[in-house]
Amino acid sequence: MPRNTRRITASIFCAALLAACAAGSPDPATGKAAIVAPYPPPPQRAEIPPPAPTANSLWQGGHWSWQGSKYVWVHGTYIERPAPTANWMPGYWEEGAGGWIWTEGHWET
Repeated sequence: MPRNTRRITASIFCAALLAACAAGSPDPATGKAAIVAPYPPPPQRAEIPPPAPTANSLWQGGHWSWQGSKYVWVHGTYIERPAPTANWMPGYWEEGAGGWIWTEGHWET
């Protein structure tokens, strides 16, 4: 096989592999596709939340989101507590066998 053909084939293979990582596989807990990134996210950004709009509001801090080929910062926002005893469990990135996997934040009662 000519050298250029091998390079092109290798490039196509790498692009397909990265696309597969970005798509992820279904998360058994939620049934949603898991978000997998090939490298860790940048350091967390510091955010100063504005005053809460209501007494029932909880600040959900910002996080890095994988957008297929790079991380993009998602700013924090206020969310409404669904029940007085509900606790917010923030989302997080965790290194796994196939790359860095995002676990979405959720409420626990």
